[in-house]
Amino acid sequence: MKKTVEKEISVRFENITKTFGSVIANEDITFDVYKGEILSLLGENGSGKTTLMNMLSGIYFPDEGNIYVNGKHVSISSPMDAFSLKIGMVHQHFKLIDVFSCLENIVLGIKDKEKADMKNAALAVKEICDKYGFELNLAKKVYELSVSEKQTLEIIKVLYRDAEILILDEPTAVLTPLEIRNLFAVLKNMR
Repeated sequence: MKKTVEKEISVRFENITKTFGSVIANEDITFDVYKGEILSLLGENGSGKTTLMNMLSGIYFPDEGNIYVNGKHVSISSPMDAFSLKIGMVHQHFKLIDVFSCLENIVLGIKDKEKADMKNAALAVKEICDKYGFELNLAKKVYELSVSEKQTLEIIKVLYRDAEILILDEPTAVLTPLEIRNLFAVLKNMR
């Protein structure tokens, strides 16, 4: 007899509802995301996909329903709450400082002195890049980067902050077909 391996749930949305005045962005949304799973939310513009992910990343708070992370009921009322739960979000509109280098952007805002140290950060980021197959010149200024490189930088930035749950908002919207294939290859490798 074969043993069935029960998959561990990483994130559970349970009866999530979010409204903005009379506009219902999400209504009674329930689904699970399993560890190691790559999941896409598909829908038309304005259908509530980003709103739902913004609740997981702490930008919005649900009006109704519950969110569970690794089996625990959680209250995520800020991006700091999300970071403490090892949730990182890469927004469609990147949150980078153009005149800073890639490495400076990665450590920007980190309070842990050891992690904020540029020499330590450079070594740790190189390990992340090697592990997942990212290619990025850490000395380059953000204004010198392609859109694909900026997205890579954002992903590395959340991984450097120890994210285990990664949310990508509209990750293919501004990429070429080749860049999309490369992104999917990296995501499969990260899984």
